[in-house]
Amino acid sequence: MTTRQVFRGRTLTEARRAATQALGHNAILLTTREVRQTGLAGLLGTTEVEVVATAPEPEPAPRPSNPLFALGAYAPAESPSAPPAAAASGAAAVAALRTELRNELRAIKAAIAHAERVPPEIQAELAALRTALEEVALEPSTGDRAVALLRARGIDGPAATALARALRGVDDEGALPDRLREALMGVVKVAPWPLAGGGRTLVGLVGPAGVGKTTTIAKLAARARMDRRSVTLIACDGFRVGATEQLRRYASLMDARFETAGTREELARCIEEADTDVVMVDTAGSAPKPGGVESLLTPDDLAKTSAGRDLTRHLLLCIPAALRAQDAAAVAQAFASLEPTALAVTKLDETAAPSGLLHGPAASGLPVSVLCAGQRVPEHIAPATAGAILDYLVPRAVAAPGAGA
Repeated sequence: MTTRQVFRGRTLTEARRAATQALGHNAILLTTREVRQTGLAGLLGTTEVEVVATAPEPEPAPRPSNPLFALGAYAPAESPSAPPAAAASGAAAVAALRTELRNELRAIKAAIAHAERVPPEIQAELAALRTALEEVALEPSTGDRAVALLRARGIDGPAATALARALRGVDDEGALPDRLREALMGVVKVAPWPLAGGGRTLVGLVGPAGVGKTTTIAKLAARARMDRRSVTLIACDGFRVGATEQLRRYASLMDARFETAGTREELARCIEEADTDVVMVDTAGSAPKPGGVESLLTPDDLAKTSAGRDLTRHLLLCIPAALRAQDAAAVAQAFASLEPTALAVTKLDETAAPSGLLHGPAASGLPVSVLCAGQRVPEHIAPATAGAILDYLVPRAVAAPGAGA
């Protein structure tokens, strides 16, 4: 039941202070009015401020109308460990999920076995399902130092499952990092630097928003100009505020041609009219749509343009270095229809566990071509090498978790 109390003071501040002292800082002021206090014989009266306040009643925990999280996500556990019945139920649920995923994988494999050419989006969906299955299958035992090392390096998903199996049986804690590097040697794949070959070249950058495509394409353009190759920069990102002007300034500084394209037809015209050694296309940070401007960059559609047949095509899928396995699978699926040729891994300077170097190739099946580790143009970019990727994933100075304890 709400209790109302009356407080007075010479000013509103004093009256409010009195209410706060009595009811707490969350006191609710209901009414405020001035009260005339008469003096002797009605003379020398004063005016005070009177407030009516009440303490707030405790409110029940809100239930979200549009729950982004499970309603019990923040509820405390009833006990530190689940009872045997609950554990058995959880194990049964995991087993059922495994069976369901395996059945779905078999169905997809059976469907594509009779297809002449598997669409890229189906391949990406198959990879995503395999990732989910591997996540369920990986149940490391407590104290498994190999799994602890993988987690410390941010490696999860199917790649972690395969590497954990490769490291199984390694008893020497100090040998784990070296053995992990050896295992990664058979997994890490690199592609040639997109500007390495001669002849006319088209370099396109696709990928999610915020990954650093515009800065990366500026670095590549600067490297091409340093090699005395002429460059045309084409901006297709009409969504991000300032993206076009940023690339226009880069082009001006590098004495490169600059064009904008908002449709497939405009992009085709820009490519056909470009007479430079290198044509570079910066795209928006959203998944491609059928008939969208980026769809022209697929091998078949690019070849239909008058200039496309004379250009060596490099379409780089940009991903951040800290990308997790599950997110890598989603990105690979979102951009699979464009048929990227390689990966550009960015923001290597912003994470201590750049597992995206492994998750990206594992999810997409693509090799790594470009490494970016900073904002400076053109210094903070380099061709990908197996040695550099290994050093990023497992620095030689890293010791196994628990070593020396």
